[in-house]
Amino acid sequence: MGFPPPIPPSVLALAPLLALVAGALLALLLEAFLKRKDGELPAFVAVLALLASAFFTVVSWNVGTSGAYLHGRLLVDNLALWVTGVLVLAGIAVILMSLKYAARQDMNLGQLCGLLLMAVAGAMIMASSSDGLVVFLGLEVLSVASYALSGLKRQDRASSEAAAKYFLMGSFAGAFFVFGLALVFGTSGSLDLISGLSPAASASAFPAAGAVGFGLILTALFFKIAVAPFHMWAPDVYEGAPTPVTVFLTVVPKAAGLAVLFRVLLPLLRDGTAAAVFLPALSAAAVLTMFAGNLAALRQKSVKRMLSYSSIAHAGYLLVAVVAGNAPSLVFYLLVYLFMNGGAFAVLIAMSGRGFEHTSLDDFAGLGRRHPWLAASLSVFLLSLAGFPPTAGFLAKFYVFGAAVREGHVVLAVAAVLASLIAVAYYLKVIVVMYMHDAAAEAAFDRDNPALFLVIFLGLLGVLQLGVWPGNVLNLIRGAFSAF
Repeated sequence: MGFPPPIPPSVLALAPLLALVAGALLALLLEAFLKRKDGELPAFVAVLALLASAFFTVVSWNVGTSGAYLHGRLLVDNLALWVTGVLVLAGIAVILMSLKYAARQDMNLGQLCGLLLMAVAGAMIMASSSDGLVVFLGLEVLSVASYALSGLKRQDRASSEAAAKYFLMGSFAGAFFVFGLALVFGTSGSLDLISGLSPAASASAFPAAGAVGFGLILTALFFKIAVAPFHMWAPDVYEGAPTPVTVFLTVVPKAAGLAVLFRVLLPLLRDGTAAAVFLPALSAAAVLTMFAGNLAALRQKSVKRMLSYSSIAHAGYLLVAVVAGNAPSLVFYLLVYLFMNGGAFAVLIAMSGRGFEHTSLDDFAGLGRRHPWLAASLSVFLLSLAGFPPTAGFLAKFYVFGAAVREGHVVLAVAAVLASLIAVAYYLKVIVVMYMHDAAAEAAFDRDNPALFLVIFLGLLGVLQLGVWPGNVLNLIRGAFSAF
């Protein structure tokens, strides 16, 4: 009796994606045929699918930059694997946040789980390819699922408006991407964004049509990441969407879009002729995004909307890592951002009840006396988002800004530091309200939500662990990208 044949490498490379698609279909089928519509079985299936995807990702670890399958259209290099890991962690966190939240906000948990898995699958496709057509496929899968996720609170007008606005603006972004891809293909004869752009960019005369096409592709990706001036949709959508979905929207599309940007722009930024054009443009976009997000956040009276503008500013910090061409700092910042941003929104979910959410700044007054552990957790997350030591947010910004300085982008690094100083004002404002203001009325608090408390605890653990003892994770990340 012989051994079973080994799994073909191409199938193994597709396994993380196939696990998510299978889990999404099963979760939706369970939702359709289960008699109890408020059961948690679809969430259990979704978490198992995400864990299976994580397992196959670990199995594919350390294949190096040569992990190309399906005629080069699927890349299983360490950048794709690390971003996939961040996407999987974000998916698990959102599902755990949604277990009680969905029932109390009259949302369909099975639909949320199925759409979430499909959206993560789309983001995974984007992060694992440089082929323009494949990236567009992933972008559309991610976008369509995100539109539906934003409007899952069907009885809430703000959620419906968020979904409509996201759909309309996202449709324009998708059209820009397709038109830009057509122009790039027409000038280069290739759908591969790296090989199609690099030779043209290295030439003395960059074709006008190719330049316009690449600009349209960048516009679509900037929209998905919420980079200024293509960020105007983000605050309304983030505020109107269900809060667990907001966590998803502030992390997953950014991670996928930045992976594509880094993969495509790295060869161009290393070419002297192309770098003279793209570096100033990207640096200007990063500075504009950081200051636009932080200055707008200063005026907000809603903590959820404030964190929405904060996520725009953090997109600018992440873009600094792309300008510096430093993959380790980009991945480390994405990982840290998941913990501190997800934890902050998890505290907002803890302050929600049946049919309502406490997101106004006044709702946090006196929280330090009424629920000290909850206020302390939110304080740690906000201090990390602001970049205070010894939290992980400080180290993440330090590595990103340090990478920019090493590459000669001193002015960009100084601008990023100044933008971070502005952010301190609105983060500390929330902490002052929690500990130094008296509450006008007692705000409800969700005490029966162990899955949500687990997310908050893991967020605290990640923020403090990566801030005080980051050595093992940093060594792993640096080793993964030593030959990238």
